[in-house]
Amino acid sequence: MILDASAFYSGVPFGSPATYHTTPEVYEEIEHIKRAQRAADALREMGRLVVLSAQDDHVQRARAAALSSGDLPQLSTPDVSVLALASQTGLDIITDDYAVSNAAHHMGVRAHAIMTRGPAVHGKWRYRCPACRKGRPPGDACDTCGTPLRRRLR
Repeated sequence: MILDASAFYSGVPFGSPATYHTTPEVYEEIEHIKRAQRAADALREMGRLVVLSAQDDHVQRARAAALSSGDLPQLSTPDVSVLALASQTGLDIITDDYAVSNAAHHMGVRAHAIMTRGPAVHGKWRYRCPACRKGRPPGDACDTCGTPLRRRLR
């Protein structure tokens, strides 16, 4: 399985004898949690945590799927790296991030929640300007009037 940061926060790799994978971007993201970082370093030295970078073509595939599902504005670089690594390896993802789970679904990758129930439904986000009343591409504000966009899962 591939771990995102929420899997480290919940302690998944520390209480299991399994071997897990993550990306350098996620590994850097958990550095501020000193205790988890030391434990992750130990797991890495024992070979139970493998840190891999995703290939560029899989990063592009992950970004395209997230753009298509409308999740891209909510995804960080570490999130995209996890999706890309899952695409590359065929492994499932452990995450509590709804945007990661939804984008993974659109890529045909299984995502498992750990501290939450996970998304009840998957779909594509549609963005709409409440002032202009028109559909817009994903983003924060309307490109015509600047009003913050609303999004709805379809």
